[in-house]
Amino acid sequence: MITIKRTLWILALISILAGPVVGGEPNTNKVVTLARHETVAEFLGTNYHQCMGLTSLCPDKCGGSGTLASFAIIKYLNYEKLGEYGDPKCEQFDVMVEDNMKQSKVLPAIRDTVTSLKKGDHVLLSWNHDYVTVDGSSGPDRPVIKLQKSQ
Repeated sequence: MITIKRTLWILALISILAGPVVGGEPNTNKVVTLARHETVAEFLGTNYHQCMGLTSLCPDKCGGSGTLASFAIIKYLNYEKLGEYGDPKCEQFDVMVEDNMKQSKVLPAIRDTVTSLKKGDHVLLSWNHDYVTVDGSSGPDRPVIKLQKSQ
């Protein structure tokens, strides 16, 4: 039996895959920052995350499987909620470093820093919660803005 929540998710996925309606507004690309997080965090390590999505590309070719870096938030240095739906403060932050096809999902400097960290290292970690529209498709993105090992 398909639940209402699952039905809504499937309809949303279909609308994203179908693209814009013919005769609608032209596609615009934009980024709206909903929240900013600046923290001191502890590196918990990396592990392999497998996508559990329901598309024909999952889990191997969708970009959702790969190396996930995890951080425990020790304290917030700054937090700004700029939009109604901005993420609240959190206790843990995870970021996909590279997918299972070895495609980087973060800036090279961020990937290099993650590679150099050991479990328990303290870092300055900043990220945004953005709402991104590209070619008519919209969704959340949480790019890491800063990752620096603490002295």
